[in-house]
Order: sequence, then structure tokens, then C-alpha cells
Amino acid sequence: MRIKINKLLPVITIITSLLLIIIISSQAQAARTKLPRVVIDYKFDEARDFHEGLAAVYSKEDEAWGYVNNLGQMAIPFRLKIPEAGDFSDGFAFVGDRYIDTAGNPAFEDKLFENGREFVRGRAAVQSGGRWGYIDMTGKFAIAPIFEDAKSFSPVENLAPVKVNGLWGFINTEGVIKIPAQYTSANSFSEGLALVEHSSRFGYIDTQGRLIIKFKYHEAGDFKYDLAPVRLKSNYRSWGYINKQGKIRIAHRYNNALNFSNGNAPVATDGRWGFINSAGEKIISNLYDEARPFSEGLAAVRIDDKWGYIRQ
Repeated sequence: MRIKINKLLPVITIITSLLLIIIISSQAQAARTKLPRVVIDYKFDEARDFHEGLAAVYSKEDEAWGYVNNLGQMAIPFRLKIPEAGDFSDGFAFVGDRYIDTAGNPAFEDKLFENGREFVRGRAAVQSGGRWGYIDMTGKFAIAPIFEDAKSFSPVENLAPVKVNGLWGFINTEGVIKIPAQYTSANSFSEGLALVEHSSRFGYIDTQGRLIIKFKYHEAGDFKYDLAPVRLKSNYRSWGYINKQGKIRIAHRYNNALNFSNGNAPVATDGRWGFINSAGEKIISNLYDEARPFSEGLAAVRIDDKWGYIRQ
């Protein structure tokens, strides 16, 4: 049976259009997921984010931490034999039991603390005598060490989470409780909201302590770029992102998801990590065994057992 060509033309046109759409879509996806540039080679056994031009890195061979600059040069050699090295902020980083400056020299006349966090607006949470308080930029206590635990002040909201009688609340820069201690855990404020835990579920409050997003998440992160990672279910792919109204903006489809930074976020699918933008589009394919958020234009990523840094 013969079929006239003119009857086939509409079918051919439809098929051709579909093929063009597939090709264009594939090209657009390929353009979005172009290979990132490795700017610091995979040679570290642990690696942290860049802050103030320096990132903490670890060498198993030396059994020590050091700091690398964004050119891959060791700014502070592998000599810090400590469990963990802190991020630089306001020119100082906490390492082991003291703060150091960007040259690696002890700060504050080599005052010692049991633990310490980063400086924010001239205040840093430190542990002394088993209790937590806040020091100023001279290393002196601005808020006495009376808390069971403490986290950093938020740079905009000027509030910090502190632990009192086993529960978390928030103080201002004078040390006055502004939100009563009533949460199992709490993060510092970010973009006007703070992640808090109650009855084994996570939600978000504002600076007045009002519950803005209900306690319903199994795990969650901080708001960045108006988005926060949340895990709502216990199934394999249960991470997604919500907006500040608690509405889902990027569907629950990831094994794991971290905070946004520099406009994108690391996400894991089937055990491999890549990056998405704030529209949920894949911009870097799932190439990595582990990944950290971009910071100062660079992201720490791991392939096999070595860490390096990429630039988008």
C-alpha cells in the first residue's frame, strides 16, 4: 500500500520539531553543566571553605592542619597538630586552644581557651572553665562565660544562640536574653530567620521568637538566597528547598543538600555530589564523592580520598 508523501509531511514535521527540541535542550543542559575549572589540585586529606582569602587544609603525612591561599600556596604551613582548624574572621582563626592571626602567630597575648568560634561584629564565643561567653577583639570577655554552650552572633540581627539549663535561646550583644531558652537546638540567624528544634522536628523563628515555619522537618539548614535545605521524609531522596513562606521551591529529590552560597548549592544524588542554582537547575554534574558550598568563588570537593578546589 502506498502512502502519499504529502500525508507524511505533518508527521515528519512533528518528529523533526521534537528532535530539535531534544537537541536544544541537551545543548542548554550541557552548557549549564560545563566542567568546572580545578584551581587547586586534589592533594589534601581534608579541606574547609575559604574565608578572608584563606582555607584550612589537613595533611595526614604531617598529621597537622595548615592554611592555603586562593592560589594554592601554603600561607600557614602544616604545623598545627590539632583536631580541627577554624575559619578566619576579622583576621583571626581559632586553632586548638588559642586564636592566631593570618600570619599564623598567636593572638591576644597567647590567651588560651577550651574552645572558640569565629568573630562576628567584634564578638567571638569561647569556652573557659567549662562555660561559654564572648570575647572582644582584644581577647577580653565582653559577655561573661555563664552559658552551657554558645554560637556566633548573626551579623545583621545581632543575636546569638546560647544554651541555658539544657535548652537554647538567644541573647543580644549585651548578653541579655531576648528569646527565652526553649529549643533543643538552634542555629544563628540568617536572612531574618533562625533554624530551631523542638520535639525532634525543625522549624524557623523570627527575631521576635515567633514561629514562622512550623516544626515539621526531620533535618534542615539555614536560609541563604531566600532558600533553605530541608528533609521532610525518611525515604532515600528526601531533601529539597523551601522559601521563607515554607513553600517548596526545589522538589524533594536529593539524598543530601547543603546551604546555598555564591548563588548555588551542593546536592547529592545516589551518593555523588554536584551543584544546582537557585532555580534548581544542575550547573555542575555529580562528579564528586563529597562537596562543600562555594565560598569566595571556590568550592572544596573530594574525589576518592583527596580534596581540591574548583571554580565555577
